[in-house]
Amino acid sequence: MVLQKMRAGAQGMAAKVVVGLIVFVLAVTGFGAIQFFSGGEPIVATVNGDDISQSRLELETQRQRAQRQSELGGDVPEELLDQFVSRESVLQSLIVSTLVGQLADDLDLSVSDQAVQSSIREAFGSLAGFDSAAYRNYLANIGHTPSSFQAELADQESRTQLSSGLGETNFVTNRELRHAARIVHQRRDLAYLLFDISSLVTGIEVDDAEIENHYGRNLDDYMTEERFDFDYVRLPRATLEAEVEIDDEAVRLAYEDEIATRPEPRRHAAHILLEIGDQRSVEDAVAALEQARTDILGGASFEELAAELSEDQASGANGGDLGLVGPGVFPPAFEDALSLLEPGGLSAPVQTDFGVHLIKLVDIESDEVPPLEERRDAIIADLRRVEVDRRFEEVEREMDEIAFEQGDSLEALTAYRGGLTIEHVDGATRNSRDGVMGDAAVHDVAFSDEVLVEGFNSRAVTTLDAIVVIRLRDRHPSVEKPLDEVRDDIRYAVARERARGMAEEAAFNALARFADGATPAEIADETGREWQTADAVARDATGVPSAVLTLAFEMTTPPPGERQSDIATLTDGSRALVLLSGVKLGDYEALTAEERNYMARNLEQLRASQDLASLVRSLRTEARISMIDFDSTP
Repeated sequence: MVLQKMRAGAQGMAAKVVVGLIVFVLAVTGFGAIQFFSGGEPIVATVNGDDISQSRLELETQRQRAQRQSELGGDVPEELLDQFVSRESVLQSLIVSTLVGQLADDLDLSVSDQAVQSSIREAFGSLAGFDSAAYRNYLANIGHTPSSFQAELADQESRTQLSSGLGETNFVTNRELRHAARIVHQRRDLAYLLFDISSLVTGIEVDDAEIENHYGRNLDDYMTEERFDFDYVRLPRATLEAEVEIDDEAVRLAYEDEIATRPEPRRHAAHILLEIGDQRSVEDAVAALEQARTDILGGASFEELAAELSEDQASGANGGDLGLVGPGVFPPAFEDALSLLEPGGLSAPVQTDFGVHLIKLVDIESDEVPPLEERRDAIIADLRRVEVDRRFEEVEREMDEIAFEQGDSLEALTAYRGGLTIEHVDGATRNSRDGVMGDAAVHDVAFSDEVLVEGFNSRAVTTLDAIVVIRLRDRHPSVEKPLDEVRDDIRYAVARERARGMAEEAAFNALARFADGATPAEIADETGREWQTADAVARDATGVPSAVLTLAFEMTTPPPGERQSDIATLTDGSRALVLLSGVKLGDYEALTAEERNYMARNLEQLRASQDLASLVRSLRTEARISMIDFDSTP
């Protein structure tokens, strides 16, 4: 509110006098004097002396909302989106991120820019096939820029290093695994009687008096949506792209950078490993592998000797094959020997901490950079995109200044950069997600207090393909819908409500009958419904309503020969009488090796997550944290 009041007064004589004074002081003392007039960017939280700025909070909130919009399909009501992403929850996540980052710094945990960029290239293609446009489109859809995305990846890697460190100190005992298997892999025998409201609705009659009564009691539910008419100007990205020209010298330099930064080739290696210990000395191992080398050079099969001699059980069964790997995977002595080989070549015996190796280079992955002429178009596109991004940021600042200085009209922007036209959006609602409102950033500023309440231009916002400034032209309040327009909707709503009550009553009557000793067959005859049975179902079984399945696995195990009973409520309000007749606990011995390993990994990850959460709680307890009070924030 303070910013809006300042902005409203910026057009007055007093404001112009102040501006003149500032210009005079800057002219005399230099731009460092601006600190005299500004206390710096607003701070929303401080964590052990590290500040979190309001702009960082707003950008992260906007990014998370855009990402959640994308995850949920892009057409999510604002009220629902607020439940997923609030400024307070985002600030809490930024505080946790800052705490973890501080701890990572204290522990000297870090990830190099090269490692982050390598991860990005692995995800989006090799050097020759890297799809920069797809990459930027993906980032735009989740609310990121390339720099912010790399920063988040680095932060995530630091967290992963912390989590991995905690995980490596965890272990799961056989007893814990067996106990977990009994719970996770148990199976249950159940039956349920469904009282489906959809089958009851068709037989319910609703008269006009009920409809009118419901309409009068629930007028708020039968209001039109408030609608808004907006004007906006839009500078397409294509306009800037058409202005950018890339010369041959820039292309040549970019191509040379590609060559200089291309990743080292990966090598396909195989080996025969002899371990060192009480039963074998280094000299004995070297002698045995020298003989094997002589035999191979004389025509013997490396793969057969590896299967016979190698004590690396994982690779020995595959002829010593270690697969295709990049640099830095093997011990240094192994790497050095491998780097000296040509495809098909054999090393001399090489000693590492694992034992003595006889190494074969099977092949080298070709990672040749295409000639300049093949790369020219792609390089020009990349350079143009970078330059357009730079100009985009510059133009956005300029348009934002114009929108602010001439805050009560878009006319000043129509003459900008050769002329922009004022476009219109009529009848938009807060849930509109089409046209220019399909961009989350534009939607957010259009429905901000600055635009709707104060009546100013929005700030300039960048979409995937344009820069937009929007302002409110007219506002149409919500009104009551005529009864005749909603009569059928009300008839159906009343019928469903009565059907919901009938389903609930019928289900609880059936539950009482069962408690009184009635048999399932008798209850089925009395209700005119059929029991659905599901024997030996798992927690993730399909074909059983999720509410029924959830309740069945929450119920206590019945004594032998008896049944437990309860009522499940389905998402649409239907009810089901659930009978649980048997529980068979999971058997660890019956699990496959893959299932056992999967369960062990999940338990270890759960422990690591719990330990990380405990660590964060400890860090918060010991930290000096101050933050704004959202309840009192205007």
